[in-house]
Amino acid sequence: MTTVSRETLQISHFFDLSAVWFSDFLGSVNYPWELLAAKYKETWITENLRSNIQGVPREGSLVLKTTEIKTSEGNALVEAGSYLVGDNIELRSGVRIEAGAYIAGPTILGAGTEVRHGAYVRGGVLTGKNCVIGHASEVKSSIFLDAAKASHFAYVGDSILGNFVNLGAGTKVSNLKMTQDDIVLRLGNDLIKTGLRKMGAIIGDRVETGCNSVLNPGVLLASHCMVYPAIGVKKNYYAHKTIIKTGF
Repeated sequence: MTTVSRETLQISHFFDLSAVWFSDFLGSVNYPWELLAAKYKETWITENLRSNIQGVPREGSLVLKTTEIKTSEGNALVEAGSYLVGDNIELRSGVRIEAGAYIAGPTILGAGTEVRHGAYVRGGVLTGKNCVIGHASEVKSSIFLDAAKASHFAYVGDSILGNFVNLGAGTKVSNLKMTQDDIVLRLGNDLIKTGLRKMGAIIGDRVETGCNSVLNPGVLLASHCMVYPAIGVKKNYYAHKTIIKTGF
């Protein structure tokens, strides 16, 4: 049984915010799952983004011509054949959107982030620097801190990925219970009611997941945890450097 109390599970328990450009937003709550409340992050993104895609030639949402977008610190690149839905999107310096990617707002993609062919960004997405949303990965209403990667065939719903998190190919971060009731977090024998119908996982800095692993709703992974391939991780808190070799 873990001896960690809920009072210790604040943002700083999971993430180093010292270099994250939206650290003030992350620090606006006591516990990280509070950032996942309905419309909370979407409202912040909408109020803080500086849309810069209006000049990209599109037919509907389909990008017709590969276009460089000037930013305050450089350029972002949007390839022909990608999709930008509406104008409620900001691409920061060094962002690259590959052909076949689909991005809906409100979304802010931090400097150096790559959205690769076949990726599906459903909105409510906020990334730090040098993140990757890769081929056939779907991300919905989630936060990526610096250098977080969901590079291949991932699903990430209503979750937070810490700095240098790497999701192995096929990792699924589930965000909705089959019973359709609110997510209740488990901390040893203590239960924490979140009031959230949809919540995936809180994934601390430098966590690694193996290929085809599944994180169930309400998983809390402290930093440097490792999940073996093809493991189903049950709802629970997992302490710093936990290695998860067996599932439920």
